[in-house]
Amino acid sequence: SVQPVSLEAVVSTQSTGEAKSRIFETMCKETGCTDNAQLRLETLCKSKITKNTLAEWLETVCRIFDAYASPVLSTACTLETEMGRLKSERIEDQKKIIELQEKIIEKKDLEMDNVKKEMKTAVQSEIKSYSSVLKTTCSKALAPRKVQAALKTAAAEEDRSKSLVIYGIEEKKEEKLEETVLDILSHLDEKPRIVSCCRLGRDNVQGEAVTRKPIRVNLSGSDHVRQILQKKRKLRSVEGYTTVYLCPDRTTEQRVTHKNLVDEMKRKRLSEPEKHHFIRNNLVVSVSSGT
Repeated sequence: SVQPVSLEAVVSTQSTGEAKSRIFETMCKETGCTDNAQLRLETLCKSKITKNTLAEWLETVCRIFDAYASPVLSTACTLETEMGRLKSERIEDQKKIIELQEKIIEKKDLEMDNVKKEMKTAVQSEIKSYSSVLKTTCSKALAPRKVQAALKTAAAEEDRSKSLVIYGIEEKKEEKLEETVLDILSHLDEKPRIVSCCRLGRDNVQGEAVTRKPIRVNLSGSDHVRQILQKKRKLRSVEGYTTVYLCPDRTTEQRVTHKNLVDEMKRKRLSEPEKHHFIRNNLVVSVSSGT
C-alpha cells in the first residue's frame, strides 16, 4: 500500500511550500502524473489508488490547510474588517473636518460682519460729528456781517490794486492834478487811463505851512499800476521830479509796517554805510556794495 505523508511530517517541514511539495510529489508518484496540474478526477480514480489512500491524502491536505492556510485566511478577514473600520473612521474624520471648516468659515463671516457693522457705525459717527462741526463753523463763518465785511475787504483790496500814491508834488492853487500826473507818467513811458485822482488829507489852513499832501491815482487796471511801479526809479534822473516818489496804495497797517522798514533801512545805512540796503518782500536786505 502507498505510504501517505503523515501529519507529523507535514508539521515538521520548514515552510508551507515545502509541505505542499511533499504531498504533491507523493500523489503524482502514485498516480503516474508528471505535473500537479494533471491531478484530476480521472487520475485519482485509478484502480490501484485505494479508498484508504485517498482518505489519507484528503486528511493530510486538510491538516495542511488547517495548519497554514486557515490562519492566513483568518488574518486576512481580520485585516479586511480592520481596514473597513479604518476606512469608516477616516470618512467620519473627514466629515468632522468639513464640519469644523464650515464652522470656522461661519465664525469668520460673523466676525467680518461685526467688523463691517462697527466700521459703518464709526464712519457714520465721524460723518455726523464732522457734519455738526462743519455746520457750526460754516454758520459762524458765513454770518451776514462777516460775509459783508469779507466782501468789503476784498473789494477794497481790489480797488487798491488799481491805485498808486505819488509823494513830493508841490501844491498849487487851482492845480490840474490829472495833467500833472500824466506828465509824471509820461517820463516813465506810460500813458494809462486815469479814472480819478485827488489829494489825501485835510486842506491847508491859512497861516499854516504849505504841505505836500500825497496824490492818490486810480487807474483802469492793476497791470498798469505794476508796470508804473517797476519803472518809478527813472524819475530820479528827471529834472523837477527827483524828489517825487511813487508807491502802492497801502492800508493803514501796511503803511505802518512799511514806515518801520524804512526807519530800519535808514538806521542800517548809518551803521553800515559800506553796504547797499533796500526793502524786498517786507524785509530789509543788506548786501556788499561790490556784490
